Amino acid sequence: MYLRTTQRKNKDGSIVQYYQLAHNERHPVTGKPVARIIHNFGRADRLDRDHFVRLCRSIARVCGLHVIDPCEESEKPEGDLLP
Repeated sequence: MYLRTTQRKNKDGSIVQYYQLAHNERHPVTGKPVARIIHNFGRADRLDRDHFVRLCRSIARVCGLHVIDPCEESEKPEGDLLP
């Protein structure tokens, strides 16, 4: 599974991006990989960032990982030299 980004161009020339959760499967007849959309998150400019961070933390908890959000200053350990 992966987070897929698609985009389209509006008549005024602006570009709109969309986020989707996708998974590749083989087509039963041709045998070629085809992306299957599991969930459509919607337009990138209208998404709630906190929902994505919460989803990442939920997945990381199952995997035994810790997600550090660079936009949250409080999670950065003191004395850490990494950005």
